[in-house]
Parts: sequence; C-alpha cells; structure tokens
Amino acid sequence: MHRTVSIIITLSLTLGGIACGAAGSEPSACSTFTRPSVVEMDDFSYRPACVQVDAASTLALDNVGAAPHTFTVEGTDVSVDVAAGEQGSADLSGVAAGTYTVLCTYHPQMKATIEVG
Repeated sequence: MHRTVSIIITLSLTLGGIACGAAGSEPSACSTFTRPSVVEMDDFSYRPACVQVDAASTLALDNVGAAPHTFTVEGTDVSVDVAAGEQGSADLSGVAAGTYTVLCTYHPQMKATIEVG
C-alpha cells in the first residue's frame, strides 16, 4: 500500500512539473503573446503565461490563489512578492528589451515568459 501511494505521489509531482514547464530555465516558446492589463497568479500558474509589455512599463499582478507567489523575472532585479489574495505591480522600467523567463521563487515549476519591447 505504502509503495503504491509513493508511486502515485511521484507520478503526480512529475506530471505536474511537466505541465507547468519545469524543464530548463530558458524562456518557453510562445507562439503568441498577450498584452494583459493584469497577470493573475494562481495555484500554480501565471495567466496569461506568454506576456508582452512595452519597455519601462508597470505590470499589475493579482494573486488569486491560496498560496503566496512571486513574479520574478530571471536575469533582472525584478522580483515582486504577492501574498495570497493580494495585488501588486512589477516595475519593468530597468529591464532591457528581450525575452525573459518569469518564475515563482516559492514554486520554481511555476513559469511564464515575458517579452519586453
């Protein structure tokens, strides 16, 4: 019984990591980017996952989940911690144009891609 439960938990975590884009730290290949007014952080994904913003902009964040999340843009100084049920904003004014991976430092399998232009 214990072995079966262990196998089920391992498979769930593995498949969950694959679904959330856990492999690698390169920006994911997005065929289309969205220009949202707000990025939602849920347990455990960003919506939308492919975001496009103008350079020097500020992006509104809304944690609609039950866990705290961060909006951390890899390779930059941008990291915003947003408590469960709270809102925040990411100031992208110091971020150079390019495509970046966004992740949650609490849940590294939680990823998105942001294109700053």
